[in-house]
Amino acid sequence: MPIPFMDNDYFKSRCLGWELRFSFFPRRCFYTGKYLWLKLAYRGTAMITGPGEPIFEDRWCEKREYLFLKIQGTI
Repeated sequence: MPIPFMDNDYFKSRCLGWELRFSFFPRRCFYTGKYLWLKLAYRGTAMITGPGEPIFEDRWCEKREYLFLKIQGTI
């Protein structure tokens, strides 16, 4: 179950960038919940810092959904 879009602002503010990658392993689109396996999909990486070492969080998004969310300004 995806996290509501309100929580996306935290990821959006710390996102290092999105890149088009080939998904060798089964992944789920964060926004739609569809499986992304053996497909081209976008991967967003965010760095969360605090006391200690930084943690990197990845979110995967299918190509069509990425385009719609980019136009809306969600990503």
